[in-house]
Amino acid sequence: MGIFDFLSKENRTKSRIAKNVKRANNKYTPKEYRQAALYEVIELAKSGEEQAISGLLARFAVNAEPSIEDEKEKEWVCDALIDIGEKALPRIKNALRTSESVNWVQRVLRNIVDDDAYKAELMNVLDEFDTEYERNPDRKIQTVMALAELDGEDIAEKLVRFLQDVNETVRYQTVVALSKLACELAREPLLKVMCEDESIRVRNEVIEVFCSLEWNTSGAKKQVASILPAGFKQDKSGKIIRLGNA
Repeated sequence: MGIFDFLSKENRTKSRIAKNVKRANNKYTPKEYRQAALYEVIELAKSGEEQAISGLLARFAVNAEPSIEDEKEKEWVCDALIDIGEKALPRIKNALRTSESVNWVQRVLRNIVDDDAYKAELMNVLDEFDTEYERNPDRKIQTVMALAELDGEDIAEKLVRFLQDVNETVRYQTVVALSKLACELAREPLLKVMCEDESIRVRNEVIEVFCSLEWNTSGAKKQVASILPAGFKQDKSGKIIRLGNA
């Protein structure tokens, strides 16, 4: 086979992948044609074609109808990427940083690498976010939520800065995450949020955290007393308790 024959074959393969990726990732493609194209992409991805691997990762961002078939197709893609394993890691890591939604991508990664590597990668992704406005914060929110399911004071240290995020939902999910991690180092930053955050939802969630973890409000008792909603009070030690549970 000559060089031109090789290049011609390579171009045909790329064209074939591109065609099937487009069809598999078009939510308006009839189910039968979409699934047939997806099967082709999966087979090519398993052979190591990076273009096909990227096409599979892009499928997670598409919401097709009917939803039951969409879920099934995403399960196919997830299983295929897990089977491909470490060969898919460069594209998976890129998707964690570029896809608008990363729940499925996180699931794939967690099934390929060990717990330490998974945690390290999510923390690396988190480091790349700032706390300023962004059009779609879903990827940031999903990264925060995924880290909340892991363990370690180092995670809490990374998350604390997002208590100052511009986006209210990011701040709220950060409070939820810090509650799950239950690290004492988050007490003072959360106390500041309780007293100063403009969002009632965020402030009330912090109150719930202090109540459930039995943290005291030392350093801000008077401020806290003035903002506690009905159903809560502080005891003499500064712990927030729910009325009826005293």
